[in-house]
Amino acid sequence: MTIANTKLNLFKILAFASTITLCSHALAMLPAQPTANSPDDTNGWDTAYNKDTKKRFIPVELFTGGQWDGKHKLTMKPENTIACSSFAGKPCNKYHITGPFKTAQNNTSIAWVGEQIPYYKRTFSTRRMGDVISHFTINNSKDGLVRIFDKRKSWGDRTYSGLGSKFPLGYWQQGEIRHYNSRAPISIEILELDDPNHCLTFRWIIGTGKRRNSDNNYTYCPNRGFTKMSHNYNDKKSKPVSSQ
Repeated sequence: MTIANTKLNLFKILAFASTITLCSHALAMLPAQPTANSPDDTNGWDTAYNKDTKKRFIPVELFTGGQWDGKHKLTMKPENTIACSSFAGKPCNKYHITGPFKTAQNNTSIAWVGEQIPYYKRTFSTRRMGDVISHFTINNSKDGLVRIFDKRKSWGDRTYSGLGSKFPLGYWQQGEIRHYNSRAPISIEILELDDPNHCLTFRWIIGTGKRRNSDNNYTYCPNRGFTKMSHNYNDKKSKPVSSQ
């Protein structure tokens, strides 16, 4: 009885070993799968800039800090991100972006969107400005994100036409300047189109740029969003026209 059991156990062991060997050979024949560090794992940010046209595609995700799939298409995907932006060496302010949400109706000049406007809500707070709530959507010319609503203690609630721009989108070139005829004239100039970390820095001017927060430089980085701001004009006596 003992000899029979021993032979049976030996047979089971040999059968198990054969199964393992066959599985190993089968796996070896399968094509290698890309890993996180594999050359086959294309980084969309690496291909956003075209050396031939000298243009870079700027997606909505650079503004939100969300993950980008590398497609050259403007989309407003669900986001819930927090960016940390520094100014003048001070501890960073946190900017929270959520959405998209939809307005009850379209009271702007944005024609492409239809009766309801999808928008991201951005909130932040500073000691000078208090709590600030802004709603952003793709502008009427589809080459930027624009505010359609803003609320802060310095002016209360404000709505906007959607004809301006607060952040460049789509294809832009180094040094390019675009002008927008909104309630107050706005211009955007690309200062650094694609730095070694694929960050973007641009200059935003509203009106004459001769008031506080009306002539600023902004930096946005992949997977981080808003990271840095600096003023080009600083007059403590002037009243704010617009801000972050």
